[in-house]
Amino acid sequence: MIITRKLVLNEKGEPSEVLIPYEQFVELAKICGLDLGNEEQKELREALADSKSGNKDAFVPAADA
Repeated sequence: MIITRKLVLNEKGEPSEVLIPYEQFVELAKICGLDLGNEEQKELREALADSKSGNKDAFVPAADA
């Protein structure tokens, strides 16, 4: 992904903000999971914990889902 951006500088000429097109923001939010609800985020955290602990019984093959 190529991100189109505009850099905003403060009075000292230092970077203070970055502006990106809304469509790219939405795409990034989806990629990062920022568009998920609380329950979905909880399920992802639990799945990550199961994965890290090696709990393979918590998962089903994709073909069975």
